[in-house]
Amino acid sequence: MKRPQDIDWSQLAEIVDIDGHLVAEAPWLTQDLALAMYTDMVRTRVFDRRATAAQRQGRLGTYAVAEGHEAIQVGSAHALRPQDFVYPGYREHGVQLSRGVPLETLLSYWRGLPNDLWDQAALNQMVIAIPIATQLPHAVGHAYAESMLGNDVVTVTYIGDGGTSENDFHSGMNFAGVWRTPTVFIASNNFYAISVPYERQTAAASLADKAIGYGMPSEMVNGFDAFAVYDATRRAVERASSGDGPTFIEAVCYRFGPHATADDPSLYRTRDEEDLWKPYDPLIRMRRFLDDRGWWDDDRDAGLHDQATEAFYEALDAVGRRELPARSDIVADTFAKVPKMLIEQLHRLEADAGEALTEFPDSAVWQVGHDVLPSGPRTAMSMADAINATLHQEMASDPTTIFLGEDVAVAGGVFRISVGLLEKFGQQRVLDTPINESGIVGTAIGMAIAGARPIAEIQFEGFSYPAFDQIANHLGRIRFRTGGNATLPIVVRMPNGAGIGAHEHHCDSPEAYFAHVPGVIVVVPSSPIDAKGLLAAAIRSDDPVIFLEPKVLYRSSTEPVPDAAYELPLGRARIRRPGSDISIVTYGGMVPVALRAAEIVAQEGIDVEVIDLRTIYPWDIEMVASSVSRTGKLLFVQEPQRTGGVGAEIVAEVAERCGYDLVAPPRRITATDAPWPQFAIESHALVTDEMVASELRQLAEE
Repeated sequence: MKRPQDIDWSQLAEIVDIDGHLVAEAPWLTQDLALAMYTDMVRTRVFDRRATAAQRQGRLGTYAVAEGHEAIQVGSAHALRPQDFVYPGYREHGVQLSRGVPLETLLSYWRGLPNDLWDQAALNQMVIAIPIATQLPHAVGHAYAESMLGNDVVTVTYIGDGGTSENDFHSGMNFAGVWRTPTVFIASNNFYAISVPYERQTAAASLADKAIGYGMPSEMVNGFDAFAVYDATRRAVERASSGDGPTFIEAVCYRFGPHATADDPSLYRTRDEEDLWKPYDPLIRMRRFLDDRGWWDDDRDAGLHDQATEAFYEALDAVGRRELPARSDIVADTFAKVPKMLIEQLHRLEADAGEALTEFPDSAVWQVGHDVLPSGPRTAMSMADAINATLHQEMASDPTTIFLGEDVAVAGGVFRISVGLLEKFGQQRVLDTPINESGIVGTAIGMAIAGARPIAEIQFEGFSYPAFDQIANHLGRIRFRTGGNATLPIVVRMPNGAGIGAHEHHCDSPEAYFAHVPGVIVVVPSSPIDAKGLLAAAIRSDDPVIFLEPKVLYRSSTEPVPDAAYELPLGRARIRRPGSDISIVTYGGMVPVALRAAEIVAQEGIDVEVIDLRTIYPWDIEMVASSVSRTGKLLFVQEPQRTGGVGAEIVAEVAERCGYDLVAPPRRITATDAPWPQFAIESHALVTDEMVASELRQLAEE
């Protein structure tokens, strides 16, 4: 049981006490400010109670209740400047209302409608974030990019006491402390993370103590006192704006209602406990202060409540009248341009539902071009050389590009891919980050929202899994989540695959995981020419790209690569060897294996066509289907595990499209569904030239 008498109130900054009396110096406190803050606190309380009732009536979805947090949200929001940018969680209704988010926009979210009304650039506020604490690295990356671009913008992000246990609380705080970004972290400590009490969430005496380890100042304030929160936030914003780095603010409060409308607080706290906290209501405290000054009265209060209630229901009715978008809305905002395969998937659903097929204008469709290489001088390059050359050219052509990752600056990366970038572009744009993959991708997301084009490196593909939360929940979804208002021109690069005899976790092939994330493009080059052109296209793309670089091919061979910058089309496969008897489809490190196997069986009279996918998603269905329709036979070659792999998708799609053209069942050769073995026995798992040749011989006989 958490009682008010258990709190050492003397440790919490306070401007107005529980009786409404001024107890500290506040020269900035004016009547206009006090009335504006109280107005927004009442608007927030009315919104909260009416939204809860609307959910019970079936007019809204599950709703996160904010009652008891009004002083924190409104007090902090009023301390921000117009240009400052907010990254909320899911309970910051008071911040949103105080910062000008229209009621209709906010209610549309809680009704489960598309967020096309949520223009983060106009509102200086990102859309609601459900995955807890994941927005903290975004706020840090955004602040970093604004500073690099010379803009005076402070980012503010909110979290609850339970959220401080999340991994991204650490990554956000740590990156902010190391980079000294102009960021303010505001934690509402209401003593419960849904049902889990504070003492089972952390051993820290206070949340503010956690800031010590991140090298930033912290403050503890009375979260029932809007003026105390305002003052702490005001000073933190001034500190951040002047270049003195981030601040952490812990605001102690109490959640008077349930965590959300699906929660039953009687399961974990008593009515007696709740009654003990009622006199601490932040609206009562503020009203007492206004009454004491003669700035308010009951008639004005009743009028404010009536006005707020009327505005709420007008907005709710307007949201209820919003026509539901067509089924095509599901795909329209997933990418900057809709891939044709996504349109085909939509059309199939529409046809099966008896609906008219949606017509997309050419300007809205991803038009996949053909390979065009520039004329002029060429230089013999390995894949590593080609990637390095592309990074230099693209960063030189666009001053908003930022390169970040572990050991990428001073050391030039563990594979020396980023050699020379630090010397040429400086430490503001080439960053050695803390060892935290979620932080690397998360801060890159914030950088992109601020207008930069980040290139994030994950040191080894097996280290990417801690960042999967950011990749799946944000990298691929933010365009969709904001109704197309936000774009994430981000490249996440990483070495990929096996064959170099490295330790475990250094030889994974996670491309199938990434291909399953909506909104993300997945690219795997297999030659120096392709690596240079595809990476340039990825960096220039307005959509996020996972760029997987087969490490076994980094320096395995060279070829003449154009010196001039060029793009190769994302989504276009490449025929690496024409043939007429069997189609091999593969990608990445298996391309040379497939080519050598094709040459082996060519001596036996078997003519094999080898197709290099290059882009795993969206992949080139037309080229693959055309080849298989001609040859009648398909072998898919992939290095990683069999089940749920890229090959499973290609084989299934080919079976549907080309079933009547097939003269033999399609085949796959892959590794087993086992973890990649230690390097001393790695050869047991590798798909070899002779294995592929054996499959080709069997297929030729069918």
